[in-house]
Amino acid sequence: MTKLASALPKGDSNGLDGLTRDLVDDPHRMHVVIAVLDCSKIITSTDTGEVEPTARVRRIERILDGDLGTAERLLRRALEKRAGDAQLPIDLEEELEEIFGVGVTLDLDTGELTGGDQVDDDDAGGEDS
Repeated sequence: MTKLASALPKGDSNGLDGLTRDLVDDPHRMHVVIAVLDCSKIITSTDTGEVEPTARVRRIERILDGDLGTAERLLRRALEKRAGDAQLPIDLEEELEEIFGVGVTLDLDTGELTGGDQVDDDDAGGEDS
């Protein structure tokens, strides 16, 4: 299991300083950040051979409110990949959102589109004939 070093980067690489007032005013509100990590150390058990890296935060920044939708999409895609779920290429995902609206899901096995602001086939033709 990967551990996380408790120290944050110093100086300009620590973008959390701007969150101080928000964290104090509303300590239960969640905030979205983006971070760059590397490995600060690796511990290897001589008994089991188990390797345990410790990740170090090299840069961390708050995600701007206007970018939360994009951050959510990236987080969801990373979770899907880690869980072994199928993923669309991000450009195809964006194209589907432009065509059908946000929240459309394409089943890669059946080709079926679900969710979003889809238009029913009956509504697509406009006026009744």
